[in-house]
Amino acid sequence: MKKERVEAFTDAIVAIIMTIMVLEMKVPKAGTLTALLDERSYFFAYLISFFLIATTWYNHHYLFTYATWISKRAFWANCVWLFMMSLAPVATGWISEFPSSRTTAYFYLLVYILWGMAFRVLMVILIQDNPKKKERLGRMAGPKRSWLELSLLLVALVVTYFVPILCLVILGLNSVVWIINTPKGSDRILS
Repeated sequence: MKKERVEAFTDAIVAIIMTIMVLEMKVPKAGTLTALLDERSYFFAYLISFFLIATTWYNHHYLFTYATWISKRAFWANCVWLFMMSLAPVATGWISEFPSSRTTAYFYLLVYILWGMAFRVLMVILIQDNPKKKERLGRMAGPKRSWLELSLLLVALVVTYFVPILCLVILGLNSVVWIINTPKGSDRILS
C-alpha cells in the first residue's frame, strides 16, 4: 500500500478528532471572567488531550517518513491506533464533566493506555516490515522513554484512585516526555 494514502487518511482522522474536541468546548454563558473560569475543567482536559494527540501525530510522521513499505498488518494496526484515538473526545468530555470521578479518570487512562499500546504495536510492525530502516524506526521506541512512560502510567494508576484529576497531569507529563525525547534530527527529516 502506498504510505501517502495511509498518511493522508491518518491526517484527516486526526484533524477530525481534534476538531470534535474543540467544538465540544462550551462558550461561557456570560461575559465575565467567572463564566470563563467555569469552563476550566474542559479546557484543562482538552489541553492535555490536544497535546497527547499532537505528540503522537508528530511521532507517527517520523515513523512513516522512514518506513518504505506499509503492509496490510501496518494498515490495520494504524486503524486500531486511530480507533483508540477517536475515543479521546468522549474520554476528554467525560472527565471534564466529572473531574472527581474515579470512573471517568480510569476511563480516560484506559483510552490512553490502549491508544499507546496500539501505537507500540504499529511501531513494531513497521520495524518488522522495514528491516533496512530498523535502526531509524527503532529510535522512536527508546528504552529510556519506555521505562519512564511505564513508570508514569503505573503512578497514574495508583494516584488516580486517590485524586482522579491527577491522571490528566501525569498523562500531560507523559506527553512532555515524548516531546523531549523525540529522535535527534526528527525536525529535519524530509518526506
